[in-house]
Amino acid sequence: MEITVKHLTHIYQPNSPFERLALDDINVSIPFGKFITIIGHTGSGKSSFLQHLNGLLKPTKGEIIIGDHKIVADSKVKDLKSLRQRVGMVFQYPEHQLFEETVEKDIMFGPLNFGCTEDEARRRAREALEWVHLPESFLERSPFDLSGGQMRRVAIAGILAIRPEVLILDEPTAGLDPRGHREILDLFQWLNKEQGLTIIMVTHNMNDAALYSDEVMVMDKGRLVIKDRPEIVFSQRELLFDLGLDIPQTMHFLKRVSDKFGKDIVTPLFRLEETAHYVAQFLEKEKDGP
Repeated sequence: MEITVKHLTHIYQPNSPFERLALDDINVSIPFGKFITIIGHTGSGKSSFLQHLNGLLKPTKGEIIIGDHKIVADSKVKDLKSLRQRVGMVFQYPEHQLFEETVEKDIMFGPLNFGCTEDEARRRAREALEWVHLPESFLERSPFDLSGGQMRRVAIAGILAIRPEVLILDEPTAGLDPRGHREILDLFQWLNKEQGLTIIMVTHNMNDAALYSDEVMVMDKGRLVIKDRPEIVFSQRELLFDLGLDIPQTMHFLKRVSDKFGKDIVTPLFRLEETAHYVAQFLEKEKDGP
């Protein structure tokens, strides 16, 4: 299932003193099964773009095609419920949406709402809890007795139990400690690689964008500036700086080594182990001389 966006434009509060152009003629295709990350400064249109993908916002102009679903400006979205079953959305702090008395009931709510039998919903709840790496014993616990990170996993399990084909993530690691941050992103990577979900994530963390993405979309003032592999995007240091963005920490380090030795060794490496190995080899060559 490919997502195709054609000439997507969105204007908030049109024909009013508060009119604002949020998205400006965006054209992009996202193949099924990819992990796509969207970056851009605050107000660049990232979240507005996401909210069009499952019908939370409608285009002012243009259209969005998601499999056999089409969202077109000035037209009613057909079978919106089916679309939202296929395209699940995880907002910032999704744990704030928990409300049932037990974890099991909270996870079952979505599948039941989409027509599953109680037995099927219960089976999906157990499976989804396993996917987010929480023990089955949590099913009978109150979600409000869990830690913040555990609550977030339960909220994500509730989305996964619906069995979406596309998972949209709006700053999914906000407020997590470093370990929880890494574990949540590893979970999404596993869902992408092993379960085949298309992942579309908004983040302000350049390290995450570099490490986990198949491609990175850069947005500015409602427009799509570039969409390419992380090594291509983050090699354009000056462009990103001009847009108020940064580069991953590993590339900052490589740039400092390059400046110190007066040699151009800035290469797109994002993992600490790879960067350390590269710099060690470089220093060994420098010690041995030409």
